[in-house]
Amino acid sequence: MMEPEVQVAKSNDDSKHRCELALSQEGLDDEGHVHFSVDQVIAHESEILTHYAGEDIIHVHLGFLQFKHCYEVTFCIKDNLYEDIECDPLQNLHVKMEKYQPTEDGEGHQLTILFNAHKEKLMEETLRILDKKDSGKSLTLVFHARVLGKGKGTPALKHGIHRIRIDWDEDSDASDWQGFN
Repeated sequence: MMEPEVQVAKSNDDSKHRCELALSQEGLDDEGHVHFSVDQVIAHESEILTHYAGEDIIHVHLGFLQFKHCYEVTFCIKDNLYEDIECDPLQNLHVKMEKYQPTEDGEGHQLTILFNAHKEKLMEETLRILDKKDSGKSLTLVFHARVLGKGKGTPALKHGIHRIRIDWDEDSDASDWQGFN
């Protein structure tokens, strides 16, 4: 069975920080401190990871997000679709394609997605992209995120992910209504 390809999706921000860590054979130094391999550090980098699982499925790993927050996610994929693509806006209420453009090398697209972190813990949302010229060609993006609940901290967002709004709780006890006088 062939190992799936993992790539780091490039955003417009080209600044990348690499970290070289010393290794011992067992991963521990003499004082009991853990050291990670360079491969492990790169995999936990602050870039959006894309994992190609076949010709028409791409897993997009967004990292940690915060509950009830809406994000704009910009990343590049390699695909075999023509320049013009589309997706059904009603197919997924929590993930919407806002804009797209072909990459400079012509081998894929740069996508901007709106992602709503509507539930806590592990979140997996799917978005199907269709080719406007060839209706037989499509691509399925599977988004993976770990969503931190209220009061669980503030995540460090990966490059290409920006918070655009917070969806306040509709069930809140706070109200402007003064009651009957």
